[in-house]
Amino acid sequence: MKPVSEPASRAPFATPPEKGGAPAGAPVQGQGTHRHLLMSRPPPVIRVAILDDHPVVALGVGAYLESRPGFQLVHRETSARALLEKLAHAPCDVALIDFYLPLEPWDGVNYLRRVRRYHPTMAIITFSAGNRLETQYAAYRAGANGYLAKQWGMILLPDMIRGVISAKAPFLSVHEGKIRGLLPPAPHSLLTASEVEILRHISQGLSVTQIAARLVRSKKTVSTHKRRAMRKLQLADDLSLALYLREKFAG
Repeated sequence: MKPVSEPASRAPFATPPEKGGAPAGAPVQGQGTHRHLLMSRPPPVIRVAILDDHPVVALGVGAYLESRPGFQLVHRETSARALLEKLAHAPCDVALIDFYLPLEPWDGVNYLRRVRRYHPTMAIITFSAGNRLETQYAAYRAGANGYLAKQWGMILLPDMIRGVISAKAPFLSVHEGKIRGLLPPAPHSLLTASEVEILRHISQGLSVTQIAARLVRSKKTVSTHKRRAMRKLQLADDLSLALYLREKFAG
């Protein structure tokens, strides 16, 4: 993943459901806005593409949408590259993209920006079982139009798809069980200057002991700042912290 510029375990939905160059045959559609073009109303049939590296999830989400009126499933993929190649030949109105694809050459911010560059008018919804606060902000900055956590289930998915197609809000998420047009706050805006400083040093590969020596602080103080920062960012463990640091501080 590439860092987000300024501004817990994987789980399926409740119902079972830039490295390298451009993919072969993928046309670059010019320098477009990060948001898709406004439409007066959703099309009669909304063409949908799904990408999830868990085949069961991709199958379940696709089956659910096909059972709902007004949706046509055009692509159902488990490969990031395959989805880009398929979209080049058969565009869609909206793509549902899993944020974390650890076994793929691209995922997260890197992949969303790539999809947005090739398909500037297509709506993008990111879904993930990862940390909501960090992931939805990263997705928004990368050009996504909506975020749906997998633990919220699929019942809200049709309305969210129609919402991002209508483009009545720049970004849709779920708050108190309802789809709302809310811009996600930057997770790092919750941190104090000392906590940001500690995280920056951690992102450089320094241990708590090394940071304490460099900043002339006690190891206990450094550990406390680290722990408070992780709590504010809703990061449960060091692996989640490492993923966050790659997005925010690396590079």
